[in-house]
Amino acid sequence: MRKRCGERSIPEDEGRRESLLWLLVSVRCAMDKPLLAVGIDPAKRQHHAMGVLYPDELVLESTFANDVADIEHLDAQAAELAQRHQAELVYGVEDHRGLGRRAVEILQRRGREVRVVNPLTTNRQKEFYGEDKNDAVDARAIAAVVLRRRRHLPDATDRDELITAVRETERTLQDLSERRSSALSQLHEQLGAVYPPSYDRFFSKLKGPWALLFFRRFPLPQDLVDHDSESLADVLADLARGPTGKAGCRHSREKLRERATWILDATSGLGAMPRTRALALKAELIRQLCDEILALNDRIERLERMLSEDLLPQLDERVITTLPGVGVSLGAAIIGETGDILRFPSRDAFAKYNGTAPAEYSSGGRERHRSRRGCNRRLKRALWLAARAAVLHDDLAADYYHRCRARGISKIDSLKRVARRMSDIIYAMLRRGEPYNRDCLIPNKQGSADKPETGGTASNGPNQNSLTDPRHEQNRQQAPVDQAGEAERGPPQGSTAVSRSRPQGAADPNYAVAGSALLSESA
Repeated sequence: MRKRCGERSIPEDEGRRESLLWLLVSVRCAMDKPLLAVGIDPAKRQHHAMGVLYPDELVLESTFANDVADIEHLDAQAAELAQRHQAELVYGVEDHRGLGRRAVEILQRRGREVRVVNPLTTNRQKEFYGEDKNDAVDARAIAAVVLRRRRHLPDATDRDELITAVRETERTLQDLSERRSSALSQLHEQLGAVYPPSYDRFFSKLKGPWALLFFRRFPLPQDLVDHDSESLADVLADLARGPTGKAGCRHSREKLRERATWILDATSGLGAMPRTRALALKAELIRQLCDEILALNDRIERLERMLSEDLLPQLDERVITTLPGVGVSLGAAIIGETGDILRFPSRDAFAKYNGTAPAEYSSGGRERHRSRRGCNRRLKRALWLAARAAVLHDDLAADYYHRCRARGISKIDSLKRVARRMSDIIYAMLRRGEPYNRDCLIPNKQGSADKPETGGTASNGPNQNSLTDPRHEQNRQQAPVDQAGEAERGPPQGSTAVSRSRPQGAADPNYAVAGSALLSESA
């Protein structure tokens, strides 16, 4: 018996070779056109491209410079091949926001479809070609992934260049914060070697300008020998009035004198010790570390001010800063690393990308899950920090967290579940461009008890993930607190907390899908 597909005649399954041929031809017949996938492995100075025609025919190999002329020449070659084989041309690129950014911009300007390929997926595909590792194998693996998973790969388009600027600014902020933490650790080590153990109580924060300026001026206890309580109080007042602004006004003369007396008493025994070359070297190290931390503080402050005043106010995605647990820094991280939310067809796809959805690891009929490693780790970290802050300051997230703990789930896994629900809510907020609204998660009880309003969700009992939970009614008017501990910000200027497309107080279906599990009894 024979079956026909177009003009092709395919025999039934008569072995492994026949089965594979039947599968390939069936997929080919289901396609409007054959596919020509061009994988690009980007590098700093030159890229490597491999073109693979469906099902696995290598038709193009090229090494080209990372400039406009060579990229356009490659595209002309690929377009000519696609026309000759009557195939559809699709590009696949790794690191489309870094080394491959210029190639992506030029190809998209020429009207080409460019897909983003996860390096972890490429690594799995490379195992099919053996243990060799070179640019050609990488590019061919990228092209093979595009052939298999084209419709499931995100588009390389970033909707707004401003989002790229936010991402770069936030990444720089994170790097500066890590450098400051490292410098602070070194400063603690040096100060602990020359000052008494109580030095960390001289000031409330060692990374504050007041403490850094003090230790920069007095890197050794021997430098305080010539001062009494009055003269040291004058120095403290001078240092406090400078970089810290009104700090000098907060500390009366009597308090400054008491602090100066305490510092002198704590260092009196060490002040009599002789100066050595080793101590002179430590003093210079302490001065340099103080200067470095002061400079890092200034850079961090300027970048944070740019984020909060210049960049985020121009983005519709800024609405996520109204979500409890998400401040300016975490909001910038989520916006920058997410890019265009329309790249993700569902909240589950977004959760896989940000790592809050676990990876299935089942075998032998036993279902197992483990942490997803093939994800955007910066975005995963941001959602993890947001979940920790939300559990501390938002009653809805805290209630869900404690219900998970009551069921015997560990603290870490409970926080992971909170992060997963926050991922769903963030996805809905970014898709709709609306700020966080508790009424969307907990609609008006009286209004929904008689008749569900337009866009609402009826309550069908506790097992139906009802959004009308009477235990939360008393908390509806409490203002959530963001990561910095401040009261939740109101909606951005020009926007409202409830969409005009539905009556006020009605439950938004998107928020219902995103937040129902956050309020339900089942995790």
